[in-house]
Amino acid sequence: MDVNSEAPDFDHIFTNVLCLHHKFLKEAHKSFDRLRRTRRKIIAERISAEARCVSLFGASGAGKSKVVRSYMNGPVIDYCVKAGLFPPGTSRNIVAELQRKVIYVSVSGASTLTSLLEDLLRAYGDPRPQRGKNGEKMQRILCYIKEFGTELIIFDEMNHLKIGSSSASQAAEATRVHNTLKDFLLRGCPVVFTGTEEAKSKVFSDRQIRDRCVKQLFIGPLSAAKPGHFEDYTEFCGLLGLELKRLGIFPERSNFIEKRTVAALFEASGRYYGHTTSIVALACEFAYEEGATKVEWDHLSAAADEYTVFNGLCRYNPFTRKRPEAKTRAEVKEQLDA
Repeated sequence: MDVNSEAPDFDHIFTNVLCLHHKFLKEAHKSFDRLRRTRRKIIAERISAEARCVSLFGASGAGKSKVVRSYMNGPVIDYCVKAGLFPPGTSRNIVAELQRKVIYVSVSGASTLTSLLEDLLRAYGDPRPQRGKNGEKMQRILCYIKEFGTELIIFDEMNHLKIGSSSASQAAEATRVHNTLKDFLLRGCPVVFTGTEEAKSKVFSDRQIRDRCVKQLFIGPLSAAKPGHFEDYTEFCGLLGLELKRLGIFPERSNFIEKRTVAALFEASGRYYGHTTSIVALACEFAYEEGATKVEWDHLSAAADEYTVFNGLCRYNPFTRKRPEAKTRAEVKEQLDA
């Protein structure tokens, strides 16, 4: 590794380039696909039918955005290309920008019904999203859904919805927002709701929306006591170490599958995939600055010192426990290199 070369942009790499498909990301993508298949049947049969919704709520940093972003940049683009919706050879970036089969909406801060409708119009590329009254805006959105054959709407950051106040005016606003969201479902367009735990209470405070939720997707925290959780996490860590070499960040594979390393990462991350990659990203910076050929225990420990306690994921740094014995690490390296 040339330590004199410009350091990689680890924030960009871990946010936009590196994406490992863990168990719960795959399950989320399957749920999104099921909603879209049903929507295509509704469109093909030209029938008046209701759609359903799924939710993905969890703590900040859990990895929700990665689940959604990887779906938009992967399966959605693949489908559009395979279906011939764009000329052969169209770049994936262009497809991602222009496709309207799956609409992603990042809900604005302190969002009201008006701003929610405008966010949707912007997602469709409407030239004047502020134009018209709310009823007119909603009508334009419904026309876009029909025109483009939209199969799914993903509302992210639903915690920004201005819902929950006990005042009469805010209660009335909440009712209008809920009725609008429900209207998409009643008209046959499925929805995904994502956000923090605060968003969960806001969305599901409406019983009719809650009754139409067919799946509450899981993103953590993981539990070592539940079948498959720790095993999948171990595989995720192992692949993460391999990916750092495959991407050319380090010349050697980083060993994240040694039992004590996995256990320490499991605790230090608060048992979330998202926080795990954040810790490893920081450890990569430390390792690169040091001129190391891979990420080692000390780099992970330093990253956990800076990240874990600050974010309230753990009351102490799990990496300060007894280090793995050299013999054990050598054995694991020999096993990896075999």
